[in-house]
Amino acid sequence: MFFQRHLLPSCILGTAAIVSVVSPSLAQNALLPTEVAKIAKATVVRIEPTVASPGSGVIIGRKRKGRYYEYRVLTARHVVQYSDDEYYLITPRPISSVNGKRRRQKIKISDKRIERLKDADLAIITFKSNRRFDVATLGDSDHTTEGAGVYIGGFPNPGQTIRKRIFQFTASLVSSRLDLDDEYAVEGEEIEPIKGGYALVYTNVTRAGMSGGPVFDVAGRVIGIHGLGDGDRILGVDNTTSSTETGPATNVVKSGFNLGIPIRTFLSLKKDILRDGVAFDDSEPGRLLGDSLVATRGGKKQPKMNLVEEESMDDVELMDEASLIEENNNNQPIDNRLKPQPNPMPNNSRPGGFF
Repeated sequence: MFFQRHLLPSCILGTAAIVSVVSPSLAQNALLPTEVAKIAKATVVRIEPTVASPGSGVIIGRKRKGRYYEYRVLTARHVVQYSDDEYYLITPRPISSVNGKRRRQKIKISDKRIERLKDADLAIITFKSNRRFDVATLGDSDHTTEGAGVYIGGFPNPGQTIRKRIFQFTASLVSSRLDLDDEYAVEGEEIEPIKGGYALVYTNVTRAGMSGGPVFDVAGRVIGIHGLGDGDRILGVDNTTSSTETGPATNVVKSGFNLGIPIRTFLSLKKDILRDGVAFDDSEPGRLLGDSLVATRGGKKQPKMNLVEEESMDDVELMDEASLIEENNNNQPIDNRLKPQPNPMPNNSRPGGFF
């Protein structure tokens, strides 16, 4: 596993989940953008409904369940909002190879495996697999204020030139926080509630299909879930629909401001999630000074790198729970019992107003 200090350590034994604690002295370091991109690429999933618009998500939890693993994926609720739709989740590439290949899995998700949170536009998807995937660490979104660097990873819908859903990773800054009531309060005026929990505003490039994707801080930790794009109405055009859409927009131009839900909001709604194989690191992220990477409290950073050549995005195997149970009953080994392949390089919706 690469970047182990920023991904969930393998500390799950049997059926009991052990709360993961990330070492503050390591997790405070800032990472190069290329390193954060590798974390994102190893943990971001594609979510593809049969009817509604597609989205993205991020693996945040892993527990061992006998001979297979059970995973938790955090996404936006509107990505999986329809209980009568069929949803498929396409995983990242697993950590280890089977028969010399590290193929993604396409897994059908039943509605009972989706938990839709009521007080924020968030949902948790549970899926099982006989493969071991990397898991992202959650970070403290309270440290992510105006001017902080953030990254977003996801799978946008095809466009005019890029004709397929491929992983995209964009970088920018936080431009505002909508949950700072003390800063925006005006005497005699009521404070408007934040709709859906969307309090984090940033200027990253996003597109439809990236809803539910993670917002990373400069230390490679998930500090938010992306899901909403601000837009300006086009004058002279019938503006009867929402200002932004998950499908093709016809009467709205995106303003460049996009919104996400802070991880602190998620943790306040799911206080028991840290007992479920989820890691949370509340230390401050590092910062970039010129050409040097300097930790907030820690000195110059020299991370190890573990690069792996990518395979085609279409190299996917179909998997469902029935076949998983059959494979386990036949005593087939799960991938963590196989010897990993050597690294090639040394260690150095229906429219609804969302993007």
